[in-house]
Amino acid sequence: MVQPLQSKVEVTVIANVDGLDRIAMRTSASEEEVLLSMTPSQARLLATELIAAVNRAEVKANLKTGTNLWRRPGKSDPRLATAG
Repeated sequence: MVQPLQSKVEVTVIANVDGLDRIAMRTSASEEEVLLSMTPSQARLLATELIAAVNRAEVKANLKTGTNLWRRPGKSDPRLATAG
């Protein structure tokens, strides 16, 4: 069985003297450490993409575990077939 990776993620704001801040994300999943330095707009885009990907994964997992969530108890017809 594959063990899940235990990693630590740190996100910090790096203030420059010229007033242009950077967002730094540091992670270490093994012996290697990765540092990603981004502008605020790049960090916002990354955050948006991460949230969208997590939502898709959660929806996919929920559909696998509960295929009958959209049916009324005691009825075998799909809900859209009875709409009208």
